[in-house]
Amino acid sequence: MADGYYDTATLLEVIRAPQNAPELNNFWLKFFPRVILSETEKIMFDEIDDNEYRLAPFVAPNVQGRTIRAKGFVTRSFRPAYVKPKHVVDPTRSLSRRAGEALLGGASRSERYNAIIADNLRRERLMIENRWEWMACQAVVTGQVVVVGEDYPSTTVDFNRDAGLTIVKSGATLWTASTATPIADIQAARILAFKLSRAPVNTLIFGLNAWAAFLQSDHPDVQGLLNMLIRGNESLFNASNLNSGEPFAYQGSLVGTGGIGRLDMYTYSNFYEGETSSVGVPYLDSGTVVGVGAAVQGARCFGAIMDRGANLQTLSMFPKMWDEEDPSVTYTMTQSAPLMVPMRANNTFSIKVTA
Repeated sequence: MADGYYDTATLLEVIRAPQNAPELNNFWLKFFPRVILSETEKIMFDEIDDNEYRLAPFVAPNVQGRTIRAKGFVTRSFRPAYVKPKHVVDPTRSLSRRAGEALLGGASRSERYNAIIADNLRRERLMIENRWEWMACQAVVTGQVVVVGEDYPSTTVDFNRDAGLTIVKSGATLWTASTATPIADIQAARILAFKLSRAPVNTLIFGLNAWAAFLQSDHPDVQGLLNMLIRGNESLFNASNLNSGEPFAYQGSLVGTGGIGRLDMYTYSNFYEGETSSVGVPYLDSGTVVGVGAAVQGARCFGAIMDRGANLQTLSMFPKMWDEEDPSVTYTMTQSAPLMVPMRANNTFSIKVTA
């Protein structure tokens, strides 16, 4: 610390310290385990068409083999918008006891000032991670991310998921109708996703209304499967898990003969607060079912931060701190240029099943 503020290296350590910035229960980001840091402002990713199901051609044993033309790949690029939450380091807050401090005050003004900085950075990190989670959710559920903000025109980053993998039920096909066919709907979506991505969808995520409709379905196929729903090696199904109070909950797995073809099932009901309102907004529409496979190969991509203070480092987050002289004030700010990219968007699907 020098002249009342910290350098970038120190701030990075504060942002990384788990006691100052605990990890969130990021649900959607778990499908994006890879981290890719770009050396430029732009994020670039390749779309490869590698047809693994093409049959080898027959030829006579005494003729040359046939040359198979590769289909190649397409490179796409996107210049991501920044997220850069910013806070004032208010020195007057160091004059009074902080929450959790001894009643008569046990900390010095310097210790309180440092705690204010750490608290600002914690809040900034959590806000940014919430935005990452939102982008990951949008990419999985819709196959695209719509980026819009102040001084940033609305831009849709489309990951080219096949239109047939975004399904909307209506009328007699809604899962709340007696004529609904939930198992057939899920099976059709999984078959199409497998055909297009060449990999199975092995996780189902239900909004609470969709899960309730699934449980209450009178269709005999649904009831038969629910009787076989398992947790570990035990046959168990308990609808009370729907009201566990958790933002997401594992409800069990459907397993084929010999344990082959496992399909894990979750309910999800988390929400976020908008930029200008404290009213909770659901990440996932309550009446939607989402399918995801391991082959989605999600990546957390970050463009380089164009800030001289970043010292040409490629970072997922860049915190900084500086003074303004007139009026005298100190700011903290954390910057990130994120894009969550599902490398195989066709390994996902969504079905809107209730009105």
